[in-house]
Amino acid sequence: MGFTLSHKSTKKSATPLLKQILDLIPKHIFVDAVSRFNSDKGYSTYMTYDHFVAVTFGQLNKCLSLREINLGLGVDTTLLKDLGLNQSPAKSTMSDGNAKKDWRVFEYIYFELIKYYKGVFSKQSGYKKIVEIEGKSIKLVDATIITVCLSLFDWAKYRTAKGGIKIHTSLNEKTLLPDIINISEAKLSDRRGVDDFRYKKDTIVVDDRGYFDFKLFKIRIDDQNYLVTRIKSNTDYQSIEEFDLPEDKDFEILKDEKIMLTGKAASEAGIDTIVFRRLVVMAEVENRKTKEKTINQ
Repeated sequence: MGFTLSHKSTKKSATPLLKQILDLIPKHIFVDAVSRFNSDKGYSTYMTYDHFVAVTFGQLNKCLSLREINLGLGVDTTLLKDLGLNQSPAKSTMSDGNAKKDWRVFEYIYFELIKYYKGVFSKQSGYKKIVEIEGKSIKLVDATIITVCLSLFDWAKYRTAKGGIKIHTSLNEKTLLPDIINISEAKLSDRRGVDDFRYKKDTIVVDDRGYFDFKLFKIRIDDQNYLVTRIKSNTDYQSIEEFDLPEDKDFEILKDEKIMLTGKAASEAGIDTIVFRRLVVMAEVENRKTKEKTINQ
């Protein structure tokens, strides 16, 4: 294992790189977070700042255990002094902190940093604006499964000999940063993992076929969102208007039409009177060339 990230200084500064990263967090945000969640109450050592330094060090150095964090931070007393730590936290101390400290303090810091640096995040290199939807927020929703040790995460039963958690994520398309994360056991369906994912008016929500659910569509419509998803092949619908395709561009579009959902499930969900737009697009995806997308009008 190596810990070069935290010990290497830049040419312009003798300050360790990790300390330079930590200094990007305005002090008032950290102080406000600690005060808001009272996260230092009952602790004389291993304060919220110490906890934050330890987990940040472990994350950036890809440490696989608390032992690696303890050893890495303890390599150099000068590093500890630069980071504002009295000593490298013991494994038991970190374990206790992870179990008992309020995780919301770090969530709060994360979202406050997004707001604080919003001007920086909005200046992505190569970002292309789409004039037709300028001013609207776009959220990309998906989920991924991470294998975990079943003996440590006994609640996360996934397969016979493995544990797994599922990370349900709402990604801000403009900043490429997650703004909602839900962690569940891996067996929970993608759809059930986004029950709390609610968005402000005029947000465009883009998700995969795992979220094709009429009740979810109703929520999005009631919230005055736009939804973009892949339609299931067995969906009942009626075409009410077909658009002529341009002859000089967008050759991958095979069909463009307005539709209304006609099945019993759509009626029960209260969306059978809503007009959607169905696009059939030619694309190379998993050896299947034709994709269909449904967009609510």
